[in-house]
Amino acid sequence: MNALPIYEAIQEVLRQGERVAVATVVKTSGATPCTVGSKMVIRADGSTEGTLAGPITDQKVVQLALEAMREERTFLQHVHLDADQGEAVGSCGATLEIFFEVLQPQPRLIIAGAGYVAQALARQAISLGFHIVVVDDRRDLADPKNFGEQVQLTFGDIPETIRTLAQDTSSWIVIVTRGHHLDKDALRAALETRASYIGMIGSPSKVKHIFKDLLNEGVSRERLAAVHAPIGLDLGAETPDEIALSIAAEMVMLRRKGTGAQLKTIHRLLEEEALV
Repeated sequence: MNALPIYEAIQEVLRQGERVAVATVVKTSGATPCTVGSKMVIRADGSTEGTLAGPITDQKVVQLALEAMREERTFLQHVHLDADQGEAVGSCGATLEIFFEVLQPQPRLIIAGAGYVAQALARQAISLGFHIVVVDDRRDLADPKNFGEQVQLTFGDIPETIRTLAQDTSSWIVIVTRGHHLDKDALRAALETRASYIGMIGSPSKVKHIFKDLLNEGVSRERLAAVHAPIGLDLGAETPDEIALSIAAEMVMLRRKGTGAQLKTIHRLLEEEALV
């Protein structure tokens, strides 16, 4: 397969919000059926585009690629082609040195709920580099007029859609639905995913009750401790736009590994330290 379809396959998988591993031959030894620069694309479900040798060798490559995706790392690996199995061109076997690289899609922000806070957050998050998906079961709110062309709207069952969409660590989930029970069901679904960030709107008392219910249903304390709830930074926010800003600020802080402290305070502490 020539290079163009391979790169098209990579872009298509990334557009779908999924990770992909690319196996590239960087060195060969012996009579190999492929050349340096040959590529194979491996999706998270094990399906592939391209081939490096025969089915036995390609399956080894798939398993190594899946390992790379699980561990989210890149590495070089030597893969031996056994002549007895007919996958090397010559009778002495051959070796491929393969570079495994994991490509991450654009981070995806899944907003559960399409109300005023969701609309305000979607407007703000567009400029933060997220692919935004808004999920709701109310067609009157899941309306393109409320969100614009850059936001993907998904109409359907909120918990089930979260389970379907949030397949990997490139997903961020914000839960701002219309009620206590739906928030709880959405949070339970989110906790079943590998999302990098899970946040839920609500008062401390509401969050406490939902956490207590989920604990009683078998969700671990450690898993709940990773949830950002009540969501956002303490900005004294009151309006939907202000609440959305507090959520977006928390997301940026975590994504960029910030502290959330006032810069003025940090600068003063540094100045005091310099004077000691």
